[in-house]
Amino acid sequence: MTQSILFVEDDATDRMFLKLSLDDSNLDVDATYCEDGNKALEFLRSHKAPDLIVTDLSMPGMDGVELTQTLKSDDALSGIPILMLSTSNNKSDVRRFYGKAGNAYIRKPDSPEGYERVLNEISHFWFTVAERSS
Repeated sequence: MTQSILFVEDDATDRMFLKLSLDDSNLDVDATYCEDGNKALEFLRSHKAPDLIVTDLSMPGMDGVELTQTLKSDDALSGIPILMLSTSNNKSDVRRFYGKAGNAYIRKPDSPEGYERVLNEISHFWFTVAERSS
């Protein structure tokens, strides 16, 4: 069964790594990409909700924590798992994300192979292991 993931990532190189990693994987994923939190909100309010959201932390406009807080306070969208994929290992960033009911904080890999490994692990856990509300 095809699963859908919304990636919210402002960095073009990281978006390219995500796309290439998905293309090279055998994951059955329908991916959508938004460049910031505001565009992600526009997308979510006008399309079917994805099965999972993976967001960056630092983005112009609405950052990943603000996006998480907004989504978790919206009854129609609050049940979507949200994962933070960030270069930051600052404990205050991690606490701030989890304090807004984020589901998992993951450090960004530094290679296409690393992205493929992380995407496989995310997909396996969230689409096979974890119980879903929908």
